[in-house]
This record gives sequence, structure tokens and C-alpha cells, in this order.
Amino acid sequence: MLRVHSTMPSINGYKVRILLSMLDVPYELVDIDMYGGEHKREPFLSLNPFGQMPAMEDGDYTIADSHACLVYLARKHDPSNTWLPADAEGEARVAEWLSKSANEVHQGPWMKRAKIRRPDAIKLPDEEIDARCDHVLGIMDGHLADREWLALDRPTIADVSCFSPISMLKISGYDTDKWANVTAWLDRFRALPGAIDADGNPFA
Repeated sequence: MLRVHSTMPSINGYKVRILLSMLDVPYELVDIDMYGGEHKREPFLSLNPFGQMPAMEDGDYTIADSHACLVYLARKHDPSNTWLPADAEGEARVAEWLSKSANEVHQGPWMKRAKIRRPDAIKLPDEEIDARCDHVLGIMDGHLADREWLALDRPTIADVSCFSPISMLKISGYDTDKWANVTAWLDRFRALPGAIDADGNPFA
């Protein structure tokens, strides 16, 4: 069975768990003790030498990095290419948003949640992080003004990747309600078949 090595609260691990649920792929979650530094020593480092979660095992194949996991799962378990298009233009649009998720979204919304979990590791003041969130979500809100999904006319792994950190903002002290189009996008995503919250439960 496919194994995902990650702590349950990991935002990047959450991305992978969302897609696994949506694709109805069975897996085992191997819980990692992040606060005990388990991801920074063996045997985890043999899965990902960078010491970052998640890492995923599928038989003899091991892959690390949440976006690489999303690409792998979409290619292997979605023959319709719904979640990751096979055409050059569609794939490039998805890749563009995966890059934004790994950079701008990571430096704002992801960091907002991370500071609550690891205040010792995130030194930026709240005001700076909130300003970064404003910048990212302002652009996203404009982008979503005349469309329902980030990359294409349907949900893709780009939406999965961005949903994970942005959906955690409200409980982290940042009000996403001020961005109407982003709020509507979050609601649409939660209504998708197989969508789960960070605890692994279907949305009400």
C-alpha cells in the first residue's frame, strides 16, 4: 500500500492527503514527530535528504516534495488527465500555479500557519506576513473574478496545492472573508467530491 510520511498538521502533507482522498486511493499515513525532529534524521532522511515533509512510498518508488507527489498521483491514478492535463498549454498553466504555491503562497499564507505551530522558527513579524497574504490574495481575488478555478475551467492539482495553506488562514488569525472571490473559490473546493479538512474529515 502507498505510504505517506508526514505529520498530520503538515500543510504540505495535507495537499497530498486531499488528492489521495479525491482520487479514492488507499494509503497509510506514517506519522512523523516533527517537534521531536524525526524528519531531520534517519530513517526519514533516506526518503528525503532535505528533511522536509511529506515523503511518499509507492512500492519500491520513493518521492519527496508535495508538488512532485501531486504530479505523480495525478498521472498514475487519473487516466482522464482531469487533475493534470496532458496538453502543453494546460500543463503549463497548472505548473504556473504550482510555482506560485511554492513561492508567493508559501511566503505568505503557509508562513501564517507555520508561525502558530513553530513560532521559534518563523521570525517575521505578523504585520509582514499579513501584508504578504494581502498581496497574494489580492492578486488571486482579481484572477478569480471571472473564473471558478485557478488554472483551467475545472479543478486541478493547482487548486489542491493552493487550497491547503489558504484554507488554514482563518483559524490562523487572517480573515479571508474580505476577498469575496477567494472565499467563493474556497467554498467551491470544499464542495468537491472527496474533499477533506486537515483532520481528514469530509466537509459538512
